[in-house]
Amino acid sequence: MELSWTSLLPSILAILFAIITRKVLLALIGGIILANVLLFWPRSADIGEGVFFSSWSTLVDSSNMLVWFFTLGIGALFGVLEKGGTFKQFVLKLEQKQWVESKRRARLMTWILGVIVFIESNVTIMISGTTSRPIYDRLGISREKLAYIVDSTCAAICILIPLNAWGAFNLTLISNQGVEQPLLVFIQSIAFNFYAIFAVLLALFVAWFDWNIGPMKAFENNAKPNRVTQHTWADGPDESVSFGKGTAVVLSSLISLVVMVPVMLLITGNGVLVEGDGTLSVFVAIYIALGIAMLGTLFTGSAGLPKVIQSALKGAWNILPLAVILWLSITLGGLTRDLGTGEFLAAALDGSVSLWMLLPLIFVLSAITGFSIGSSWGTFAIMLPLAIPIAMTLGLPAAPFIAAAISGGIFGDHASPISDTTIIASMASGTEHIDHVRTQLPYALLAGVGATIAYAITGALM
Repeated sequence: MELSWTSLLPSILAILFAIITRKVLLALIGGIILANVLLFWPRSADIGEGVFFSSWSTLVDSSNMLVWFFTLGIGALFGVLEKGGTFKQFVLKLEQKQWVESKRRARLMTWILGVIVFIESNVTIMISGTTSRPIYDRLGISREKLAYIVDSTCAAICILIPLNAWGAFNLTLISNQGVEQPLLVFIQSIAFNFYAIFAVLLALFVAWFDWNIGPMKAFENNAKPNRVTQHTWADGPDESVSFGKGTAVVLSSLISLVVMVPVMLLITGNGVLVEGDGTLSVFVAIYIALGIAMLGTLFTGSAGLPKVIQSALKGAWNILPLAVILWLSITLGGLTRDLGTGEFLAAALDGSVSLWMLLPLIFVLSAITGFSIGSSWGTFAIMLPLAIPIAMTLGLPAAPFIAAAISGGIFGDHASPISDTTIIASMASGTEHIDHVRTQLPYALLAGVGATIAYAITGALM
């Protein structure tokens, strides 16, 4: 279809409806319906068929099936660790050692977890968010602050330390554009990934100094300590289980999760890490970790087999709404690509733009695209084929252009209320999704403004 500003309407509707009503599911469904109306109007029968088939094809897509199952696997894993009692023993061990006896240390622990677990953004969020939440509740730190810190370190770290599916995906896109020595150029681009760098450093600054701006001030002021009754561990573990055993189960399952992703990337890539299957690697790693957690929980004696199975199923059930939101979000993202949303935004760039403005414009357009479709990976796929040819045509180094496109996608995804990572950060932290979006946005905008200025300076120096 002809590119038009109307291609923006489904995403705008979904975003505005989600912010106003806080009904993310209804917002996504509305966006899907409107997208099909734009695609097939005035053929009403085709509109109905489009809504059904676009949703169904997304649901049964083989790569998406792995996403659904590893999402449920994450829920089952943390259900076993929580309900089985070993996770609480791990947290109690941290508190016994007095490693997190202050609010600053709790915030720094979350930031460090987000940095060292760079295997996959959603896994990073689940690990750091679920581990930190009971400590934040006990110390009286808002869950909104927790959601901000975990969300600001997940995708940013995954792209800055790309020994994961993120690196493989982007390297493939760069290679397809005919870039010589794509791996070297991709590594060089990391130094220019200003938004990701600023977001991680700003989160560290906030964690250290407890800097609250915008709506975050009210949530921090209203946070009450010892909110344990609101946590899912109300039934508590068997206190006879030793701290050592409980800690060993948690650490062994989480370490296996971290280690198995690069191992599986090597296996599926025939020895080449960046050619591995990222989704399959994460899927296998999660279920190996789940198996270790279930066997370890049985070994500690904190729960019998029926309770372990029940905990796994309940954990998967609790995260099922997230899987549904992911499903609808991916469906909407596919429809916006069919409408040409990214291409329409990209068409705003033409040869009349001054050289120093190119990088900031690529960054801003990539950010708008990421915000609209709620997907950093989708944004990379749209913007890298635009940014790289511009650099090659002008005879400029490709690394800054690659970084601007990727960095803008991270920014847009970070700020978007329909992004899967934003949604998962809310759920892992136990906070209202729109509250997380509102409290995080001022920090994201601050890092975004800093990145825009940095790209303008870089462009002027080229």
